[in-house]
Amino acid sequence: MSLTGIAALIAAVSFAVLACAGVFLAVRFTKVLGDAATLVRQTRADQQALLARASAAVDRAHAQLDRTEAVSASMDELGAGMTELAGQVSALAGFGRTMAGAVVSGPAGRAAAVLYGVRHAVALRRGAGRRTLPGALVNGAGLPPAGRDRSGAPR
Repeated sequence: MSLTGIAALIAAVSFAVLACAGVFLAVRFTKVLGDAATLVRQTRADQQALLARASAAVDRAHAQLDRTEAVSASMDELGAGMTELAGQVSALAGFGRTMAGAVVSGPAGRAAAVLYGVRHAVALRRGAGRRTLPGALVNGAGLPPAGRDRSGAPR
């Protein structure tokens, strides 16, 4: 065997080893790509489930905002109604004070006070059912001092 034959044999063996290594790497790369494709499919399925859940959460939030908007609108209506009612009540209160002042301090109130006084004085003169006014003491009896009962003993 000549030197060129040995060189050709070394080159052929080297080429065969490199070809086998390339085939081995291609098979391994194919397996890695298959695993990556499986992982991408699983991730895509998980993403779709996650997006569906996120969409449902957004829909629920939207529904709650709609209800909140309805409650807020009804509270605005209630506030407007309460403001209107407060205005009506203050107008009626002013009218009531005016009417009460006119009745009590006016001629009708004075006439009623005179009639009450005359009737009470006539009843006292006749001695019929001697009534006492609210808050008046009967027969000069006084209230017991604070912290004592009617007999004067400490409580």
